[in-house]
Amino acid sequence: MIFSFRSFLLAGAAIAGLTTPALAATDNTQAQIEALERSVADLNNQVQQLKNANAQTVTASGDNSAAVADLKRSTSDQYADLNSQLSAASTGINRATVGNGRLQISTPDDRFSAALRTLIQYDTAIYSQTSAAKSLPASYAPGLSSGSNFRRIYLGLSGRVFGDWSYNANFDFGGSGGTETPGHVQSVYLEYDGLGAWAFRIGAFPPPTNIEDGTSSGDTIFLERNSPSDLQRNLAGGDGRDAVSIIYTAPTLYGAVSYTGDKVSDGAKALAAAGATAAPTFGEQQAVVGRASWLPFAGDAFNWLIGVNGTYIIRPPNSTIGGAANLSTTPGGTARNSITLSDPPELTVDSNGYTLATTGALSANHLTQWGVETALQWKSLYGQAGYYGFQVNRAPVAFATTSGTQIVTPTNNNFSAWYAQASWILTGESRLYNYATGAFTPPKVEHPLDLNGGGWGAWELALRYSDTNLNDNVLSTANVITAASGASRTYDFYNTVRGGDQRIFTAGINWYPNQVVRFAFNYELIQSSKLQSGSSQNALTGITANGTATTVPAIPTLNAGQNVSAVALRAQLSI
Repeated sequence: MIFSFRSFLLAGAAIAGLTTPALAATDNTQAQIEALERSVADLNNQVQQLKNANAQTVTASGDNSAAVADLKRSTSDQYADLNSQLSAASTGINRATVGNGRLQISTPDDRFSAALRTLIQYDTAIYSQTSAAKSLPASYAPGLSSGSNFRRIYLGLSGRVFGDWSYNANFDFGGSGGTETPGHVQSVYLEYDGLGAWAFRIGAFPPPTNIEDGTSSGDTIFLERNSPSDLQRNLAGGDGRDAVSIIYTAPTLYGAVSYTGDKVSDGAKALAAAGATAAPTFGEQQAVVGRASWLPFAGDAFNWLIGVNGTYIIRPPNSTIGGAANLSTTPGGTARNSITLSDPPELTVDSNGYTLATTGALSANHLTQWGVETALQWKSLYGQAGYYGFQVNRAPVAFATTSGTQIVTPTNNNFSAWYAQASWILTGESRLYNYATGAFTPPKVEHPLDLNGGGWGAWELALRYSDTNLNDNVLSTANVITAASGASRTYDFYNTVRGGDQRIFTAGINWYPNQVVRFAFNYELIQSSKLQSGSSQNALTGITANGTATTVPAIPTLNAGQNVSAVALRAQLSI
């Protein structure tokens, strides 16, 4: 009997020795192995001592049953403990998993991890414009180009180090405007999240700005984010924005405040890649952007989110070297600080890069933006809406007049934008709230496509309406500058901004065959209302009239707007 238990123990020790190479994957595992080896040696010593004691007992009494029983109990307990330690040490080997197609490697305690990520979106679209659009000036999008392009090709690596630090490095090889671009930074940051609900992030990334921004590019209901949210997002946020953020996440509360600069692709940073097409920047934009939201009702079937957001551009980017002439001292000169509010229609296949709504460059000191938003999910129904207000604090502008250069300061310009959208998942799944981003994610597909098993994935119908109004003082005859030259006079209404009013209705169908593949179909009806430019120093606000009359001529009322319809299809892979 003694021989049997000794053999058992030796076999256990041999197993521990054979597993040593596999357990040596990490320093912690090696330390555990060394401790186990010491335990095996101690156990062997105890076995030898028990054998000696048992031999003495047999010699003295001739009865060894009590010693054998004691030896069984002692060795069984110690071997069970040794086996438990061996099992624990064997789990110290790094785990490699492939979940939903994503390769991830992590340690058992998840203090260290790395995951490969990718998002591929291939879009095809056809635009249809009225014949009247062909006669419009080039700046009014007379010919939107149909075609195809890879909207996004994300390749990235994300993970965790030492438990409290996380990182993300994501690069995009796709592009908007119908053209793919060389690989560029979409998001590269380092984050410390060892303080519970608080996190601190630094790098180049999309700082939190609104619900649509919190919804990742692969999770949006429609092909593109709605224009009002995208306009607000890109003022001081958006992909590749230099930023430092403080973020608070809890099951019912979300908040973030960020200090931001330019985007990595802006200004002088883009010169090497874009050459002469990139304008140099002599001082980066400085801004603060914040977002807060609250979930007053939360549950499996019903969630209601309400929130606010805001942006303050402390200083627009400097376009001229300090001390150089600018728009405030030189008629028609480049403004040292200017802001442009502009956003393309909610589809970006057009290779000409047209925008139907744009203020043009407005000389500016600051910009203030505020917004309110809400989202509601009830079972398979989902709704979302937001309203944004924008105020541009204008900087001085110079005009050439018959009496010399005249410097004026336009009044502040105010603009607004809003949207509402809704979706219904026909197959019964629900959009899910993600408190880490303060936004909702696509449904978890309950029955992935399986031609043998009868699953058809998840199907979703969606509707959206948005209105982006970049007009201000369009028909005002106040604040007029007159410049006379021979028989003609040029009148500039310097408080007037004719950026256009862009209204878009979108209907969409989403099919999720499984959790990583999506096909989306969108139909858009785009209505753009816009007064045609005059010919003057400011093409958006001026008019030239013949004659020397001193009366102010009528403001041009030729509507350069148009109606555009478009159909688009997207194939997407997200892992």
